[in-house]
Amino acid sequence: MAAPPFIITEHVIDGQHVREYPHATRTGDDAVKLAVKRYTPKSNLDPQPGDVTIIGAHGSGFPKEIYEPIWEEIVSRLNARGIRVRSMWIADSASQSASGVLNEENLGNDPSWFDHARDLLYLINHFKADMPRPIVGIGHSLGAGQLALLCLLHPRLFTSLVLMEPVIEPNALAGKGPIFVSLSLNRKDSWPSRSEAAKYFKKAYKNWDPRVLESYIKYGLKDDTTSVSGSVTLTTSKHQEVIQYMRPNFQHKRPLDADADPEGLKTHDTIFYPDIIGPSNAIYPFYRYEPILLWKLLKHIRPSVLYLFGEASPISTPDHRKEKLERTGKGIGGSGGYKNGRVKEVTFSGAGHALPFEAVEGVSDAVSTWLKQETIRWKEEEERVNKDWLDLRRDARTSTSDEWLVHLKTYFEKPKKERSKL
Repeated sequence: MAAPPFIITEHVIDGQHVREYPHATRTGDDAVKLAVKRYTPKSNLDPQPGDVTIIGAHGSGFPKEIYEPIWEEIVSRLNARGIRVRSMWIADSASQSASGVLNEENLGNDPSWFDHARDLLYLINHFKADMPRPIVGIGHSLGAGQLALLCLLHPRLFTSLVLMEPVIEPNALAGKGPIFVSLSLNRKDSWPSRSEAAKYFKKAYKNWDPRVLESYIKYGLKDDTTSVSGSVTLTTSKHQEVIQYMRPNFQHKRPLDADADPEGLKTHDTIFYPDIIGPSNAIYPFYRYEPILLWKLLKHIRPSVLYLFGEASPISTPDHRKEKLERTGKGIGGSGGYKNGRVKEVTFSGAGHALPFEAVEGVSDAVSTWLKQETIRWKEEEERVNKDWLDLRRDARTSTSDEWLVHLKTYFEKPKKERSKL
């Protein structure tokens, strides 16, 4: 077996204090921990300004380690294109995989996508000395949505996003949430031995890259301490997986609209159900707020975005792909969108929702081509930002320029009616 091309450093850090929903943890003040891995390319042990930092985000139920083949291929291809990677960072979300094991005594059953978005921001701030710009986010499925939420929280943080099979939809039904929940809750989740589990997954995931499958068998399973000796179960329980897909609304709470539906104020619940969101046919018995919010706000995404879709994925139909492409970044605060060359899609024939596990080399090729383009763009923009700025004296840099007074005078010289139209 070839030696890994990375120096892998493991960290355990705190997550963001206070979760979005009160039952995400046992008590409202329980602290969560994040299991983090940093991958430093052995080919770049002396990083230079302008080298790329990558933040990864995993799909629900998938341990962070199974994305390692993608990281290896991306670094190899970027090196060939003259772009160096400083390091890659990825954390298991607080309720899943290694983080879920750390937090199991304090976990609840009601996470929000915003929780991991905020945790990633906390992680980046924690290690900021090791993460000079440019910073790029690469996420899959749930993780893609969480990175998009993070860039709405902090629009300038990421230079670019790569969103693989993102679940960003106008309603919960379009995202196939009930189907994913049903498939996951009804699937097998325990085996008498690790070798039996390996046989099961090699059959179930026969389209996966062998490197990914090997890693999943290693990190996606743990000893089942509740059963006979030698038995194994999923590291992320199927329950913790599916509660990211849908959120229950068994009481049939309605969206809050105090003007159009004043009666709804009487039953509005700001503690447990503050964010019920329509349409009305997709809020009961389950809903999911975050992907709909993202759908509404896609036009305000500021980083450039590369969408990667699996042609056979149930959530990546031609219409859905077209809508995301045309919607992203075109509004206030956005990048300008695909018409400005800032949003692009690549679709992979035959691949499904597990795209990064089925098409490792194709995905890595598309990502590295995009990141070379966006890294060059970032360097050009940095030159524009710094031109005539870094040489300014402190008093000039921290004061208003003479142009302020010139333009104020011009403004006040206009008739009052004309000023009100500006």
